[in-house]
Amino acid sequence: MMTPPARPVARPRLPFSRLPFACLALVVLSQVGLGALFLSSSLAAAEITQQQENDFETHIRPTLTTRCLHCHGPGKQEGGLQVTTLELLLKGGDSGPALIPGKPDESLLVEAIRYEGFEMPPDGQLKKPVIQAVEKWIAAGAAWPPGVELKSPPKITAEDRQWWCIQPITDPAVPVVDDGGWCRNEIDRFLFARLAKEGIEPAAEASPAALQRRLHFALTGLPPQTEAASAALDYEGLVDRLLQEETYGENQARYWLDLVRYAESDGYRADFARPQAHQYRDYVIRSFNADKPYDQFVTEQLAGDETDPGNRDALVATMFLRHWIYEWNQRDVEGQWQAILDDVTETTADAFLAMGLKCARCHDHKFDPLLQQDYYRLKAFFAPLLPREDLPIADVDARREYEQQLAVWEQATADIRQKLFAIENPVLLKHSTREGVKRFVPEIRDMISKRPGERLPYEHQIASLAGRQFDVHPDKLPEWLDEKTEATRQELLQQLAQFDEIKPQPLPTLSYVVSDVGPQAPPTLIPGLETAGPVAPGFPTILDSKPASIIPPPPALASTGRRTALAGWITDPQNPLTARVMVNRVWQQHFGRGLVETSSDFGHLGAPPSHPELLDWLSRRFMEDGWSLKKLHRRILTSAAYRQTSQRPLTDELARKDIENQLLWRMSPRRLSGEEIADAMLSASGELEGKKRAIYKPVKRNQPDPLAALFDFPDRIRSTGKRHRTTTSTQALMLLNNSWTYDRARAMVRTLPADDDEAFLHQAYQRLFARPPVPQEIALGRQFLQTFTETVVAEKPAPLLAKLPSGQPAFDVAAKDPAFLLVPSSERLPQEDFTVRATVMLRSLYADASVRTIVTHWNGNAKSPGWSLGVTSTRSAYKPKNLILQLVGQNEAGQTQYEVVPSNLRLELNKPYEVAVRVKLADRSPAGITFYLRDLSVPGAKLQTASVKHTVVSGIRPSHALGIGSRDRSHNWEGLLGPIRLYDLALPEEEWMDEGKTNASASLPVLDLTFADADKPGADASTLPLHAQVQRGSTVVPGRQAQVALLHALLNSNEMIYLD
Repeated sequence: MMTPPARPVARPRLPFSRLPFACLALVVLSQVGLGALFLSSSLAAAEITQQQENDFETHIRPTLTTRCLHCHGPGKQEGGLQVTTLELLLKGGDSGPALIPGKPDESLLVEAIRYEGFEMPPDGQLKKPVIQAVEKWIAAGAAWPPGVELKSPPKITAEDRQWWCIQPITDPAVPVVDDGGWCRNEIDRFLFARLAKEGIEPAAEASPAALQRRLHFALTGLPPQTEAASAALDYEGLVDRLLQEETYGENQARYWLDLVRYAESDGYRADFARPQAHQYRDYVIRSFNADKPYDQFVTEQLAGDETDPGNRDALVATMFLRHWIYEWNQRDVEGQWQAILDDVTETTADAFLAMGLKCARCHDHKFDPLLQQDYYRLKAFFAPLLPREDLPIADVDARREYEQQLAVWEQATADIRQKLFAIENPVLLKHSTREGVKRFVPEIRDMISKRPGERLPYEHQIASLAGRQFDVHPDKLPEWLDEKTEATRQELLQQLAQFDEIKPQPLPTLSYVVSDVGPQAPPTLIPGLETAGPVAPGFPTILDSKPASIIPPPPALASTGRRTALAGWITDPQNPLTARVMVNRVWQQHFGRGLVETSSDFGHLGAPPSHPELLDWLSRRFMEDGWSLKKLHRRILTSAAYRQTSQRPLTDELARKDIENQLLWRMSPRRLSGEEIADAMLSASGELEGKKRAIYKPVKRNQPDPLAALFDFPDRIRSTGKRHRTTTSTQALMLLNNSWTYDRARAMVRTLPADDDEAFLHQAYQRLFARPPVPQEIALGRQFLQTFTETVVAEKPAPLLAKLPSGQPAFDVAAKDPAFLLVPSSERLPQEDFTVRATVMLRSLYADASVRTIVTHWNGNAKSPGWSLGVTSTRSAYKPKNLILQLVGQNEAGQTQYEVVPSNLRLELNKPYEVAVRVKLADRSPAGITFYLRDLSVPGAKLQTASVKHTVVSGIRPSHALGIGSRDRSHNWEGLLGPIRLYDLALPEEEWMDEGKTNASASLPVLDLTFADADKPGADASTLPLHAQVQRGSTVVPGRQAQVALLHALLNSNEMIYLD
């Protein structure tokens, strides 16, 4: 049976040669005279007494071996000094003998270790007893056993090779236990055996309601919906159902994105956006939902461009190698590139191997059997890495055919292109903008100025990275070149165009991915040891000391195959780390701590496994199950151990035997993450469908989401294997006082009964806690509602109608407690083509990227059909004040697609405008969607138009109501909405908004809101009226305000924030 060693505080183990500066730098000994050289060499050869030999072995050999040989041994002799034999000590180094037998006070070795002049070793003075032993030895004649030559101790010892995580994964027998029927699967038998050994009984099973809520959060990160948990809960059926939900992948992705330090911005001060990064997040979600085998998942991220170059998903996966932080104006490009490769190396070791390799970057690891050489062996796999914004999406055959044809074109045009490069490149670089080229050091400017094909691999990497800091402008060359040179250039371009027929059509490409710089890798050198030559790719020496066997991929890929070899080693079933690490991470996810508590450090500074046999048994099953994560989740979640209640008191006996619950004698409660809290509140308020989950929020490294950050969201700069779970007063204060939480209560109250307190409480508790309220909670809730209602004075509602500057009546959507209109669903509402015309005046923008909605027939879900006309806000990707149309429907391939169609026509605040959009859905040309805008504050203002292409061609008709001024109670307008007309066709041009006839139209609208009647603001003046219903924030009514206050308190309760 494998028994892990106890965790050390620090390992006082050999070799100390791993310590930085661990040497006796005795180069100063040249000050000693040469007389010692004439002493008889018989001191070394003569017989010595047993006591002298004991003294030598006890004091002298360990000191010289552990503190000197690193710098003065066979492989390295600083100052020419070697201390492996007495003869070499007497000979000394470049400056003379190191010691004089019989005369310690005249030996510079003694002077140095006394710190009387020179201070050696430089990393800390030897202890006094050690110094005295050296003095005594020299005074007695420096007796040295015959034939002894000191050798450095092995860098990896026999003890190292016994460390638990280095051992092959075993397949231990499942214990036979007398459990009284408690165990449900093999996991329980392993756990029960340990509990029984300690004399501890497991806890009782949690209630069906608690288990239902626990399972939902464990697998989907969301609370249960409105269904109630019955006593006959189909637990295993629920596990299977939740594993098939799309929300499963969304939840699992959260843990993985922490590991790979995923973010959508660069970091550093500028923290520029990475608009393509979200594709990696979506790839991870898809992979988890598809139960992609973990070995394939790993391989795609490390080497998808080499193993499956025609698979877009496999290429997107390589974005794993692009999540490093990046400083956009860093002139030390070479230094930044090495930092990037270091980050990739360390993240790979952390995420897949739980190996703290970072400590071996500058020296051998002080505690783990990881050598500095190992760090650079692993880094060498990434040495040829090249960030790409133009990686072809094509399989090997397509790449080969393309490259062959491209080679024909390149050979035919080589002379022309060389001449063009000589004319254009110097001028383009001279006039480069943004940071420009001139600020780089000459060596980097030289790399940039070369043709890509003439650069060495390393030069191309550095030039490409530097190229991200400046722009060139070929379109301006005619301005910058003299007339004669420009004429020559144009003639060359015409000559080049004659070869277009043999130039291959470009392949589809993908950006924000990686490939290798070419089939040859730049050398990997250890800083300070460059003279030792390049380091070949390889694995940690303790696991495999041989260089990696690398099979070059097909030449068409222009890659080294190094990363494929690394992925193959990591996912090899014989690798003792990979399966253990992932199994432990999943266990940690469900129980709050891993079988190895330090989930990203399986080394000596980490914790040993609490149940090593169980870890190995699960790892073996994980691989046998085809590396299926869903099967692993199911195995863990269906155990009796996972179903235990968390409500077991900590007795004195339990505290004495296992105060940290490592043996799992109960379930440990946990606080929800910031994302889970936000999603749970949106789910309870009915807004989750209309607002994307927290997983889809952009992750800005320097501007994290306030709620998530307060609840320990990691900085996403370094790999995070386990988040902190703090409980602080600021968390409570933010939830209580932040308007976001209060707004969720306001939104939730609109979906609950207004006049039946008991029904209100039952539905609220079921929505929030997945259980009905107990009688005491009903009584307290009623008392609170009554007291609050009697205390609060009713507010007078704001008027619904106002007037535009022209005097036209308008519907007023206020910022506080906004009212809006809902038009009931009807077959008369547009099916495909439509036109919207409205007069509007906008008072403000959202501070974020939310949209100010004019008219919408969409619920906000990117997978639900619909359309919405509105104006962008402050942080929109389409810039503020932009009139846009959002569409969700089918594209020509029959796939559901969400798209934003921007007009780039902009509305200024507090100005009246006439706006319109005309949509002919099947027409994908710019004529298919046309926007119109006229500034009514300027007499005679010209009509602005914009025609924009789109991709959605059908299937935009939803079944729910149409909204005016709000989209699903969010994305509200704030300002005035004047007359609004909706047509179920794309109005002909001749009926459009000609000057002087802005309201003229021969076609009849299906909806005509004039806002002329203050008593019936939603009255429809069309032939077959679809009267709109006014919806206002009902918190102005005292009873509703009381309900909001109660919901706000419940949203802040422990039961909402914690999971039993």
